Amino acid sequence: MKRSSPAKMLAVLAAAVACIAAGCGASACPKTALSREQLVRQYNANSAGVPRLWARVRIDMNLTDADGKSVQWGSSLGSPNGLLLLAKDGASQQPGFLLCGTMPGGNELFRMGASRSESLYYLWYNAGNNRRAWLGQTELAGAPGIDIPLDPTQLLGVLGVTDLPTDFTTLPTVALTFSTSPCAYVLTYVDRQPLTGQILFRREVYLRWSDTEPPRPFLVNIFDNDGRRVMTATLKDYKSVAGAPASTIMPSDIQIAWPQRKSSLHLVLSEMSSAHAWDDGQLLFRANLPPAITGDQIIEVDKNLAAPGGK
Repeated sequence: MKRSSPAKMLAVLAAAVACIAAGCGASACPKTALSREQLVRQYNANSAGVPRLWARVRIDMNLTDADGKSVQWGSSLGSPNGLLLLAKDGASQQPGFLLCGTMPGGNELFRMGASRSESLYYLWYNAGNNRRAWLGQTELAGAPGIDIPLDPTQLLGVLGVTDLPTDFTTLPTVALTFSTSPCAYVLTYVDRQPLTGQILFRREVYLRWSDTEPPRPFLVNIFDNDGRRVMTATLKDYKSVAGAPASTIMPSDIQIAWPQRKSSLHLVLSEMSSAHAWDDGQLLFRANLPPAITGDQIIEVDKNLAAPGGK
């Protein structure tokens, strides 16, 4: 299979998003619709079927940091070259999470994830002489001034297996609008920004609005603190998850673009299972950081920020 360049991947994804926005091939929308309560209930019922996840992943990645350093790597979407792990405890809004990419022979090229026991989210890559790591406190994710090339907390929002808020009288919450081109329910996640307390739109999830198809998410947009769309993800090829209820499904083909950062990520999941046993120690940042990444190669993205409550 011929591998597409990262630039071509970005161009194709941008064209697909433009087509969605323009309503390519759109027909008349249904006259009836589900309510916000119904949509959130169905979404969360599906999410509840995946308290834990283990999946193999085929990864194509293009990562560009703030200094313009670029790492391009992938499987050409042939054989799996990565692993995806997810663990929810039912009480936390921030699950433990890991996406890692592995070179032939077993050496890890990169990791991005969130460690609940360390209260950290992180990203690192170790490619030849190029290596760098970023980490931040989970409670400060999304605070002003934070810069990380690929944000793990944003990636969590596109998997479709983390709950949406059910209380529509307090924050965080979701608001419902409708798109007629294409026909879609649009659930917008709203929350306060850490430190400032400002109320901001964080992401919007497009779900099918159809008389014949279930309301599955097919597009997710992530916004920055100024309200600009900084990440777009298209979701397709929904599949069942082994060990989960028969009705539980997840997108197995996820294409993500951060156009302003000239970064992209294409994930194709396989062997998805909620019953596969794995050790939560795999999610840890410090225990799994390559010894070669040291000193000023480790960037604390919120080092100069005060924690909520003055901690």
